[in-house]
Amino acid sequence: MQFNRGFPGVPSGRLRRAPRRFLTTGLAGLLAGASALTVTTGPAAAGVTQYVLPTSVSYTDARQPTLAFPTTAADVPVGTWQADGVKHTSRAYFTFDLTPYRGKEVITAQVVTGESTVTDCDRPRELELWRTDTPAAAPTWNTAPAVREKVGDVGPTAPCPAGYLELGATEVFRQAVADGRDSLTLMARIAGDHEENKHFGRRMKKPGASLLANGVPDVPSKLNVAGRACAAGLLIGTTTPILTAEVTDPDKLEPYAGDRVRATFAWWPVDRPAERTEWTSSDWYAPALIQYTVPSGLLVDGGTYAFVVRAADEHAASGWSPECRFTVDTVRPPAPTVVSTDYPAGSGFPGHGGPGIAGDFTFSSAADDIAGFWYGRSGLTTYAAAGPGGTATVSHTPDKYGPDWLNVQAVDRTGNRSAQTRYSFTVRNTAPTVTDGDPDAWLGQPREFTFAPNMTDVVEYVWSLNNGTQQTVAADAAGTATVTVTPTLARNTVHVRSRTRDGVLSGDAGYTFSVRTAPFVTSEQWTFDGMPGAPAGTEGSFTFKPAMADVTEYVYAFDYGDLRTVQAGADGSATISYTPTDAGHHTIEVFSRTSAGVQSASVGLAFYPASIAPTVASEVYPRNTTGGGPGVPGTFTFAPHSSVTGVTSYVYQFRGEPERTVAANADGTASVEWTPSAYDNEYGGWTELRVRARTAAGVTTDAQYYSLRVDPQSPLVTSDVFGWQGGAVVGQTGEFVFTAQLPGTTEFVYSFDDGAESTVAAGADGTARVSWAADSPYGHSLTVRSRTAAGVVSGPAYYNIFIDPS
Repeated sequence: MQFNRGFPGVPSGRLRRAPRRFLTTGLAGLLAGASALTVTTGPAAAGVTQYVLPTSVSYTDARQPTLAFPTTAADVPVGTWQADGVKHTSRAYFTFDLTPYRGKEVITAQVVTGESTVTDCDRPRELELWRTDTPAAAPTWNTAPAVREKVGDVGPTAPCPAGYLELGATEVFRQAVADGRDSLTLMARIAGDHEENKHFGRRMKKPGASLLANGVPDVPSKLNVAGRACAAGLLIGTTTPILTAEVTDPDKLEPYAGDRVRATFAWWPVDRPAERTEWTSSDWYAPALIQYTVPSGLLVDGGTYAFVVRAADEHAASGWSPECRFTVDTVRPPAPTVVSTDYPAGSGFPGHGGPGIAGDFTFSSAADDIAGFWYGRSGLTTYAAAGPGGTATVSHTPDKYGPDWLNVQAVDRTGNRSAQTRYSFTVRNTAPTVTDGDPDAWLGQPREFTFAPNMTDVVEYVWSLNNGTQQTVAADAAGTATVTVTPTLARNTVHVRSRTRDGVLSGDAGYTFSVRTAPFVTSEQWTFDGMPGAPAGTEGSFTFKPAMADVTEYVYAFDYGDLRTVQAGADGSATISYTPTDAGHHTIEVFSRTSAGVQSASVGLAFYPASIAPTVASEVYPRNTTGGGPGVPGTFTFAPHSSVTGVTSYVYQFRGEPERTVAANADGTASVEWTPSAYDNEYGGWTELRVRARTAAGVTTDAQYYSLRVDPQSPLVTSDVFGWQGGAVVGQTGEFVFTAQLPGTTEFVYSFDDGAESTVAAGADGTARVSWAADSPYGHSLTVRSRTAAGVVSGPAYYNIFIDPS
């Protein structure tokens, strides 16, 4: 089924048309089956061409005049022929069934045959075709049917022998169909006296008839307006409706399509039939569902219109379809009103009803043509037909407590929808209250839960633990009940609903509780509230206490390190000692284990030893900034923390260097000198110094971390020819001038494009010149460092170069 949409005179090409098939094969192809069907190529010959084989084939023999020779062979003898030295003379008869063409017009007909053998090709072809009466049975020479008219000579000028011969037979087939005959018989013979001359005899291939016939298209059916089937009192809600009709044709070409047809739509206002408008579609292969969109501006609200459709092919047109009338109604009804006594509108606490409790909601509209209402909480999913007065009452059951709503939309008889009304209401929480009587009970220990009602006249509770077996417990006179459960999981949920004397169930309380299994951890030296505790280096302790029965050991780790195990005492507790070496953030993670191997949940806590690290100061290399430079010595002074006495030495280390020790002065301070030999390009010149103090009592403090940056003292690079902005070309030579910033510079180390390094001596003024010519266009780079006679190296200077492409 195809579709065709369009405005008047503008056929749509959206939908694929059926494939065409053409009658171009030779006789061999046509004789491959009982029949072959095709749609002809041009509009002037539109219709279905069918290749028809005869329903019966026979021949007669003058030597055996009382015998009939029906045959299914591929060919038959015509004229005189000889067998076993005996002369025979034959005529052939072919009968075609015309019943499929009743009521149709034959447009063209051709008889198609050929020759299997010819006795003598030097003689002309004298093969004739005649129409005869249709015999009741295969004829004999003596009972041959009456000959009525000559159809024509078959291929008188065609080459001999001819594998393919055809003869126009349009008039004889057309007249036979027009006369209402059920069959047509054709006789093949050799003309006149030549019939008895064996030199003119031949074997003729069983012929077929290629018939192009056309039936009148059927009267269109299934008229439809804007998606609605035609019916009395039809209303539509648009002024640009799509008019649709199904067009069929008796001429079939399975499995492809039928004849090519077009539809003519005619429409008019019923009170002004003279204002008739017609539109004709393009051709489509039947059956087709053809559509026509009425242009905007032609239909008006309240107007009543009629339309009819007829179908036509290239040769005939159907009658007009029955009239389809419709009235345009584009007025949307007003938004509906919603009321409910079970769930009154508003957000007042505590609300009404409850989850699982149905309530009635009544919808109404001020319009007098309401057909029904669409409604739903999430989308308009349910339809309720309107009763007398244009109202509808529906039952809705909320599934949770709190704010709730229904969206409602009125629909009139046309299908026009109103704006939505949002009806908001509050659902009361009817779930019972659950009180845990033993919140500190351990895993595996029984605990009591008390249920109290949030509904009146509660007589029992239906409950379960962790979706297990559902149980029922009766309520006392006050409506409460108590149950005992023994949880075996760390996280649990008690599901409980109350039931009234009338059998009304409340919502589910869904009370979730956790049973602690993780041990309790305490320390006198360090708290877990984020405040600093005892200084780093202080020996302290942590005590573990169980939250499960039969705890025999604890597994713990500091700062996500290796796991350690400690045995529990008889009371299930254990104490460990610990000395943090550094101040700041530390963690401890602990879980317990029973004698049966049951493992508790873990508890992770953070604590903060206070810092007693020494202070560090330097004038040449101040903290967190840039100072000094490669080869520039700097002094660093260490002093003890105010709470530390008896410092005897300091252990310090610059990054990348070995750890060293310096003795403290009598006042507890010490100084060291440090000279960087090169700029640390990997870290951008940044270096870290770590210092710890040691006391006479053997205490080693936590470390002080001191960051500093060495000034790179990179050389300056200039050029009058080359620069990042371009201006030089390939092959052009220019100079770069290097100017040292590092005291004592004796040479410069440089490289182009990160290639091999070269050196150039620095002059007395601390400068050097290097000549260079670019060998390729676009970007290049130059990297330069200063170096002293003692091997001190500055930081790098980077110089970008752009060479113009031409």
